[in-house]
Parts: sequence; structure tokens; C-alpha cells
Amino acid sequence: METLDKLKGQWETISLSRAAYDETSLNAIIKSRVNKQLKTSMQYFWASFALQILVYAMLSHVIVKYFHHSAVLFSAIGGIVLYIPFTIVLMRKFKRMASVSLKGSSLHDYVSQQKNVLESFFTFKKRYELVLIPLSAAIGVFLTFALYVPGGVFQHLTGTAITYVLTLLSCYWAIHSENKKNFIQPLQQLDMILAEYRLA
Repeated sequence: METLDKLKGQWETISLSRAAYDETSLNAIIKSRVNKQLKTSMQYFWASFALQILVYAMLSHVIVKYFHHSAVLFSAIGGIVLYIPFTIVLMRKFKRMASVSLKGSSLHDYVSQQKNVLESFFTFKKRYELVLIPLSAAIGVFLTFALYVPGGVFQHLTGTAITYVLTLLSCYWAIHSENKKNFIQPLQQLDMILAEYRLA
């Protein structure tokens, strides 16, 4: 027959293993929820990066093909210069989000770091797009009329203005939907996870 001390020791071992299992399970569940939200935002990063590569490729093609046309040349160069800061920040934030690890930090710190990186990029994105969208839309409309419409911008001022306004409206509508899906909702979910963690 086992002594009381031995039974007590076995019970403590079982209790500790269950506590560790519960904590491990809880961490896995929370990390899964966090990763689900981050995956949504990561889709934006990849899509945005692919779009920017396409923009650089198209503008580079215009530069090479229409090198002799100074207005077209400088507009294309301006478009590339306009996107470079956005691409740099996008890649830095993407790398930072991908490098945040749960190892060596608490679950709360992990969620907080991911939220802070995402929130920081979202703030930059909203501010930068106030400049980026009107200027890139103007460059896009100018290049379209200069290259594909006989007479260019100056012989079609009304058409150019209408095209520019429609471009801005469609861009801002798309950005609003994009921000809601890829940033606002994931950030709200991360806030909920942090709130639940504080209450636990």
C-alpha cells in the first residue's frame, strides 16, 4: 500500500501536467486566432507588393519606350519615385510582422507586438495614401491620355477631369473596402483577444 506522501506526490505531478497542458492548449488556441487575423493582413501585403511590382514594370516600360517624350518621361519617373517610400515601408513592416516570434515572450506580448506593427503600418498607409492616390491617379490619367488619346490631355480637358474624378472615387471606394477587410477588422479582433487575455 502506497504511503500518503507518495500519493500526494503523484497528485501534484498530475495536477502540474494538466496545468501545463491547459496552458499549452490555451496558447495554441489564441495563437491560432491571432494568426487567422494576421493572415488576412498578410494577403494585403502580398497583393500590394505584386501590384507595386506591376506599377514599376509598366512605368519602366513607358520610360524606355517614350524616352524622347519629356512630359511622359518625367511623369513615369515621378510615378516610380512616388511609390518607392510606400514599398520600403511595406517591406519593413511585412518583415517585422513575419519575424515576431512567440519564443522568449509571453502570449500577451506576442499579440501586442503584432497589433502594434499592423496598427503602425495602417496609420502610415492612411496618411501616405492621402498624397499617393491623388498624385498617382493624376499621373495615370495623364499618361493614358498622352499615350492613347489623340490630342492628349489639353485637347480633352473635360474628359480628363471626368476620368480623374471617377478614378479618385473608385480608388477611395476600393481603399475603404480594403482597409475594413485587411486592417480595421483584424485590429478589432486583436483588441478583443487582448481584452480576453486581460480578463483571463
